Amino acid sequence: MDVRASSTAFDTVIFVLLVGVAVGVLAGIDARGDVDGDRVAQETADVLATSTAEVTYTRSVTVESSSLLGDDEHRTVGVTRSARGTHAQLLAAAAVSTPSLGGTSLVGTGGELREESRDAAERVLHTREANVQVIVTWRPYPNATLGSSFAVGDGPPRDADVSVATATVSSGLPEVSTEARRAARKSGYGGIATVVAGSVVDGLFPPPEMRAALYSEGPDRALTAHRYRRAANALGVEDPGLSHPQTVERANRKLARALATRLRADLRQQFETPEAAARAVRSHRVRLVVRTWSP
Repeated sequence: MDVRASSTAFDTVIFVLLVGVAVGVLAGIDARGDVDGDRVAQETADVLATSTAEVTYTRSVTVESSSLLGDDEHRTVGVTRSARGTHAQLLAAAAVSTPSLGGTSLVGTGGELREESRDAAERVLHTREANVQVIVTWRPYPNATLGSSFAVGDGPPRDADVSVATATVSSGLPEVSTEARRAARKSGYGGIATVVAGSVVDGLFPPPEMRAALYSEGPDRALTAHRYRRAANALGVEDPGLSHPQTVERANRKLARALATRLRADLRQQFETPEAAARAVRSHRVRLVVRTWSP
């Protein structure tokens, strides 16, 4: 059976992310290439930062155990959502809501927002002066095994003279740079991993919104439980312990511990010292790379 609804409850992840990125601005422009190309790349970055759009998308999952819906029948659950913000904000939210860990999707949802946000952004990238592509990337630190990256538009030919403008926008996750440096001094790589993992898990599964969804009936409850189950499977957690809305914090701690174990090994491999690793933490930022070249 299919269950589809336009939920009155807010989208628990995207609501939080868009509230966070609402104050974000594109910054740190670093362009290179010919003068006209630089101008077009920077103007494109400005358009992404200032023009707004509203996207509507459907999240749909197959509920593995429909006991959450109060009966014994397996169901496909879909909920229609809307999100509004600048194109940069929507792209950032789409990146953070679709993370992978070592190539495995962490939550199994969010792709619909990514597709709709990408399509909306493509409509404002068209220009007679140049071809344009935007690469959207979120990683909590450079080369992290955890992250998300996708492109808006086709890439340039190999022989194209490409101009590039890079920019950053808030990811909606809290800035934990100070906590990471403090943890590095006290507990080394493991301390940094614990800080980053806790921030990411609570960003993807914000406790107040998770409890509200689990107290609700129907699609919101089922979708939330599915996301927890998918994350637990990806992280090798046998049982996240999500038996009741009041156990959300406990479930988050289990997921965060498992994620921290993976990140600790990754940080040790990527950085020579814990201090260097802590300085590189950037989970609160999404990177946009605007590439332009002549038609």
